Amino acid sequence: NYLRLDEDVISRLLPALNECSEWGQVFIFDALAMYDPPNSKVAEAILERGVIVRLSHANSAVVLSAIKVMMKFMERLQSHEMVRALCRKMTPPLVTMLSAEPEIQYVVMRNI
Repeated sequence: NYLRLDEDVISRLLPALNECSEWGQVFIFDALAMYDPPNSKVAEAILERGVIVRLSHANSAVVLSAIKVMMKFMERLQSHEMVRALCRKMTPPLVTMLSAEPEIQYVVMRNI
């Protein structure tokens, strides 16, 4: 693990998501998934600033990576209402991907 993530590094990575290629976004999300937010407020801020908007992305790898981060960060959230809202936001992209090509269906089912 060569990338030491803290709030300063993450505050620079989130704006970079808009300028990255799709695979760059996936790599940033993989790095975020390894980050352990210190509290619920930080987890919510990260999700709201860069992760949730990627649920409507055309690339299924970006969407699955965003969901991976959301699932990891939901463990840190204290608000049950926020967790329910995130689950509601994740459902449509997952259903859409399950109606895609068989290869994508397999990857989605394998990672749920």
